[in-house]
Amino acid sequence: MRKRSRSDPEERRSHILDEAIRIVGRHGYHGFTIQQLAQVCGMTNGGLLYHFPSKENLLVAILEERDRRDAAIVPQDVDLSARDCGSDSGYALSTVRSLLRAIVARTVAEPELARLHAVLQSEAMAPSHPAHGYFERREAMVLEEFAAMLTGHCRDPRSAARQTLAMIDGLVQQWLRANGAFDLIAQWDAAAAAILPASSAHD
Repeated sequence: MRKRSRSDPEERRSHILDEAIRIVGRHGYHGFTIQQLAQVCGMTNGGLLYHFPSKENLLVAILEERDRRDAAIVPQDVDLSARDCGSDSGYALSTVRSLLRAIVARTVAEPELARLHAVLQSEAMAPSHPAHGYFERREAMVLEEFAAMLTGHCRDPRSAARQTLAMIDGLVQQWLRANGAFDLIAQWDAAAAAILPASSAHD
C-alpha cells in the first residue's frame, strides 16, 4: 500500500476545490449538496467536512481560490513596473489594453472558473445569499481599479470603467451560454475599440 505523503491533504483539498468549482458552476450554490460533492470526490461526508467544516466555509474557499487564480492573469510580456510618467494614469494605454485582454483570455483558458463566477454573481444578487457581500465588494474594487487604469486616457474614467466591466461580463455570459461557439477574444477586441480611445497622447 502506498505510504501517504505530507502533501496528500493539500492535494485532496485542491481536488475538492476543483470539483466544487465545476459543480457549483453548473448548479449554483443552492443547487448542490455536500453529499453530492463528497460522492464525486470519492469521499464520505465526514471526510469532506474535515477539510471544509460547512457548505458556507466551502463557498468562501471557492471564492478565495478563484481570486488566487485571477491574480495570475497578468501576461508575461506586460511590464507592470513600467510607469507612464507623462500621464495621470499608472499605465500606458497599450498596457491597459493588454491587461484587459488578459482578463478576457483567462475566461477562454479556464471556462469552468468563468462559469462559476457568472452563476454565483447572478445568484448573489439576493441579499440573503452568503456571497452577496463578496460580489458587492469585488465589483466596487474592480470598478475602482479600472477607473484608475483609465484615468488620463478617457474623459470620464469612471463611466468608461463601468462600461468596460459590463462589456466583459456580458460577452463572457454570451460566450458561456453559446458553449464557446464564437471567438470571445476577437469580440472583446472589437468592443475595446469602441470603448477605449484609439490612442493616448502619453502612450
